[in-house]
Amino acid sequence: MKFISVRAKMLLAFTIVSTICSVGISLLALIVFWQGFERVTSAYLRDVTDQSTNNLNMMIEDIENMNIQILSSSIIQEQLRKVDSEELSAFQQRSVRQTINSELERCTFFGADSLALSIISLNGYEYTLKQITGKQIEHAFSEEEIYEANGSTLWKLTGENHHICIAKAILDLVTMRPIGYINIVYKNEYFGEIVEKHSSEYSSISYLIGEDNAVISSGKREEIGKVFPYNIRDFSESGGVRRGIIDNENVFLYPGQEMQNGWTLVEVIEVKEFYKNIYNIIAVITGILAVFLLFGLLVILFITKRMAEPARSLLHSMQLFGQGKLSQRVDVTTKDELGMIGHEYNRMADNVENLIKQVYEMEIMQKQSEIDFLQMQINPHFLYNTLDTIGWLAFANENEKISELVVALAELLRAMVKRDRFIRIEEELHMVKDYLLIQKYRFGERISVTYEIDETIMQYQIPNFILQPLIENAIIHGLEPKITKGTILIKIKDRGQWICFCIEDDGIGMSSEEINKLYEQCNSETAKNGIGLKNVYRRLILCYGEESRVQIESKKESGMKICFKIPKEKERRK
Repeated sequence: MKFISVRAKMLLAFTIVSTICSVGISLLALIVFWQGFERVTSAYLRDVTDQSTNNLNMMIEDIENMNIQILSSSIIQEQLRKVDSEELSAFQQRSVRQTINSELERCTFFGADSLALSIISLNGYEYTLKQITGKQIEHAFSEEEIYEANGSTLWKLTGENHHICIAKAILDLVTMRPIGYINIVYKNEYFGEIVEKHSSEYSSISYLIGEDNAVISSGKREEIGKVFPYNIRDFSESGGVRRGIIDNENVFLYPGQEMQNGWTLVEVIEVKEFYKNIYNIIAVITGILAVFLLFGLLVILFITKRMAEPARSLLHSMQLFGQGKLSQRVDVTTKDELGMIGHEYNRMADNVENLIKQVYEMEIMQKQSEIDFLQMQINPHFLYNTLDTIGWLAFANENEKISELVVALAELLRAMVKRDRFIRIEEELHMVKDYLLIQKYRFGERISVTYEIDETIMQYQIPNFILQPLIENAIIHGLEPKITKGTILIKIKDRGQWICFCIEDDGIGMSSEEINKLYEQCNSETAKNGIGLKNVYRRLILCYGEESRVQIESKKESGMKICFKIPKEKERRK
């Protein structure tokens, strides 16, 4: 596996996390800004469009007021009735014309964008005020359309120059029947001036759309008179900004409120125009983000170098320790997790060094024990062969007690000098019973023995000659000084993965000070007292570790209990 330093991993992790966080925060800020920008821009466009729509409505209302003033004029009413009801002479016609024209001049105001104002009677007589004389008056509506509207104002484009024609029936104020109609012609610039000048920071063009979805006026004059590519009434019903395509450009369309004559002002904004400020902000945010990421990377480089330095020192120290330089330690300079690791490493190195020393000393002790054990085996066969001879001699002389005692002693001696380090519990108990048989001839009925042993554990292996020293200790130091009869309880119990051993007596017991002194003798290298108990104590630790350490419980005049436990092992190397 390829080596990757902790510093490289930290740099990679910090860079990824920083980038993700920075990009995430930037995107979140951009989304919030985007939504806010769209709301503010939509509100701004609505206000601007509404203002222009109000201005156009005022101009339309001025025209409507002028129409009302004309059609409600008593002079106009009287002259039209006269024309429609009588056959007038040329002189009378001139008189009527002068009267109507005078009234029209009084009721109207001709500006630069006003082309003509005409009143047409039912029988076709036309009375006109013109800005340019000699020019034919343009009509956009037939008489049938005007009279069918029954007094409603009609608006439409007319002529090649797309002039705006306004027509309205004149009703008799008495009978409410048509007696003629008004026909007014304005230059397109009359409304186009507002449409063309109307603009905002984001708008590219405005369209004034009529009821028939034709373009009445626009900043793009070539579009006037054409049909708008989208049904404006659908926009009015849905409301708000819509997206579309005009002249192969992606655009936003924002319709204003429908005017009183059915027209609607539509703002058309190119998408790229609309988003140009957002793109600028994105570029600024990206630049700022790059600067901060670069600065963060430099800071991370410095921090990770400081953080990785103790780890490199620790690794170097471990490598030297692994090469056998056991005195190698690391200097702890930080108070963080790496500092704690350094402390634990130093402690571990101390423990390893001490453990190696202890193992070395234990090997020496084991060798010495084997030497002592060999010394104890000088001529062992001569001893128990002699005891066998004495036993047969006693048996021949019919002295069964002496024969039984000698045989038991021979068996015990044979077991003591066996070289097997581990035997079955069954064999260990047989040796214990031989020892207790010998003690029975010594103490008679003063000592009784009780057994509590699980039969399921008889085949498990334990160290050779591990129980007899404890029983001997109970007899010599607990029961022998006691005046009255004493009892020994031998308990061997199955406890799952462990086998528990307890030797209890009801002898004179020991005080806590005496127990502590006994522990000290067991742990001492030079103590000569308590050799049997010390031997068991040390052998258990050597074979099974601290968990099998002998535990002593006692009180003065209340007996003593010595317990230990060993793991279950049916087979073990001899």
